[in-house]
Amino acid sequence: MKSRWISILTLASVALLMWMAGSSYAAAQTQDSAQISQLLREAQTYAIQAERDATELESFTHSKLSWQTHAQQLDRIRENVNKLGKLHQQLTDMQEDGSPWQQEAIQQIDPVLREMADVLTTTIQHLSDNRAHIQFPQYQEYARANAELSSKMAHMISDYVAYDKAKSRAEALEKKLEMSKPAETE
Repeated sequence: MKSRWISILTLASVALLMWMAGSSYAAAQTQDSAQISQLLREAQTYAIQAERDATELESFTHSKLSWQTHAQQLDRIRENVNKLGKLHQQLTDMQEDGSPWQQEAIQQIDPVLREMADVLTTTIQHLSDNRAHIQFPQYQEYARANAELSSKMAHMISDYVAYDKAKSRAEALEKKLEMSKPAETE
């Protein structure tokens, strides 16, 4: 009978330890990941550059620039989208280490990045097949779509980075205020 109680107490202790470990693991997941925050800041840089390049490409459709100039600009956009893709893969690999808002950011970036890559690929292919038709409405629409998607991505990532900075600042101020709080008397 005594060994039975010891077994029950041991099981209860193990269950309690597992519950406590699970609670601390869940608490750890609610903390922001510094690495994810850093990768988001890097992604912001590439997204802003892609936005600038795509906006410039769209402006090219209203000029008499050569198809080669358009191709060079598309190549610049492609480089930034590829860099974003690599960073997004790193973010996806680390997603479970992030806080809920960081996990959401990674999930929100994915479909926009995929659409950016698809539209960019279509634009590059269209230019390759129709070099003499860069002034036509279809190419202009592709260029506009690239600019719109790049802008959407840049603003989205910038908003997440701004949120991260504001949240960190608010947490630092909260800590500072708690430290300077006078001791309560009973």
